[in-house]
Amino acid sequence: MATFSKYGEGWRAQIARRGIRKSATFPSKGAAVAWAGQIEAEIMAGVRGEIPNLTVKALLERYEREVSAHKKGRRWEVIRLRAMGRDPLALARLRQLDAPHVADWQQRRLKAVSAASVRRERNLLNNVFEIARKEWKWLAKNPFEGIRRPKDSKPRKRLASQAEIAKLTAKEGTLSRVIVFALETGVRCGEIPGAKVNGRIATVDGKTGEREVPLSAKALEVWQGGFDITAASISELFSRRCEALGIEGLTFHDLRHTAATRLSKKLDAWELCKMFGWKDPRIALNTYYKADVEAMAEKLE
Repeated sequence: MATFSKYGEGWRAQIARRGIRKSATFPSKGAAVAWAGQIEAEIMAGVRGEIPNLTVKALLERYEREVSAHKKGRRWEVIRLRAMGRDPLALARLRQLDAPHVADWQQRRLKAVSAASVRRERNLLNNVFEIARKEWKWLAKNPFEGIRRPKDSKPRKRLASQAEIAKLTAKEGTLSRVIVFALETGVRCGEIPGAKVNGRIATVDGKTGEREVPLSAKALEVWQGGFDITAASISELFSRRCEALGIEGLTFHDLRHTAATRLSKKLDAWELCKMFGWKDPRIALNTYYKADVEAMAEKLE
């Protein structure tokens, strides 16, 4: 049974059922009652070995609390989990959840965002369902089974030309130094503010984990103790500068592609993979070393 009591400016809910005790505090009694009802449903479903009579939204909220909260990339996950919680999919009951529900969700998302974004969101949602199935026993099967993933889109090929780079870095200031640093290192926008430099090595924490990036003399020159700027500001200011200069179709992430193209002329594929944090060498071989085939042919003459 659940009991509720006034606790400071909020309410405290306490549950003692089937030998399981839990408690939590909330700003309102309504929130406390809702939490208690959900937890009791989880307990009783576990005792009976059945799928709890809860919604996908409740599953997303549990995943946020117990899984996302402990990840380095929690901010990205929380934003997307809460967006999913506003989608019609969130209203589906776990007991009725099946392939048509997630197929409809996927089609809705494809109409709103790119296929690449849908694949990233699907990966997250798929992991939610897998943990619910394997660890929490909230699902009998993963509803994504049999649902095809959106096809991979072609990678961007936009490079910053030398003329564009000259325009973008002509004005002195933090943004210009950040642009040069990105072109010299291939470091992502989100990795730049937290970068730490020791000697000729920058340590960054990115999507593939922490990695060390070697620095050129030019990268060290523009570093100057770091960049007092956020990733969001870098992206916004870069877009504004491109617009003001009449540079079309160029994103900050395209600087990474530009850097990799340049560095592929100096580093071998394995060195480039280590510097950019790519676990699959085919990313480098298939994208940045194709031109070398002509040079190889000349050597065979």
